Amino acid sequence: MRCASCGASITAEIQKEHNYYRCTKKKGFCQEKHYLREENLIEQIKNFLQKVSLSSQDTKKVLAKLEKDELRAKEQAKTTIQNLEGELSQINKKLEKLMDVYLNEVISTEEYTSRKQKILTRKLELQETIRNFEQKGLSWLEPAREFVLKLNYAGKVRKSENYQEMTTFLKNIGSNHILQNRQLIFSPKIPFNLAAERSEATHKSLTFPIWLRRQDSNLRPIGYT
Repeated sequence: MRCASCGASITAEIQKEHNYYRCTKKKGFCQEKHYLREENLIEQIKNFLQKVSLSSQDTKKVLAKLEKDELRAKEQAKTTIQNLEGELSQINKKLEKLMDVYLNEVISTEEYTSRKQKILTRKLELQETIRNFEQKGLSWLEPAREFVLKLNYAGKVRKSENYQEMTTFLKNIGSNHILQNRQLIFSPKIPFNLAAERSEATHKSLTFPIWLRRQDSNLRPIGYT
């Protein structure tokens, strides 16, 4: 965490039996004069975690939905690949026929070369599309599952009152953590920012399935409402 004013690191110090966070001012003059009490910082973190928390009940619903989506996606991919392979088979037959026509001197070398190039271009496109379906067709599923589980973990770590786990989680889901006028500001990764914005828009915690709506990301205070 760094100071928004000068970019120096933030340090914690004990005053009157309480932890306070302030700029170290190691980069010279700094306009930031405020101290942030640890309890207030934790409350800001908990407020953000609340916005990106998904209950265990809704987590099960989302994971079940993803399982259904996976089965449907596999069937669709299988059908698509079969259709593409069918077209690829036809392409190979066209190449064979074109060669026969050329060998029988029905068409010129120039025309043969031109037709062959067009067919080969389409063949390469089909092969690339098939490869993508086979290798990347369901690549979105595992990241989606991990994201849902992290939303659920956000709620658990919030309830745990473990400050160290909260700060570690916050570091993992965002960047550019700065302190400005007693306000913790950071840039959440896009999925978490979308979830937080959806929660803010409805003034409710995340629930299945309305939190899935996508919105643009931005940099804002984590306590923003």
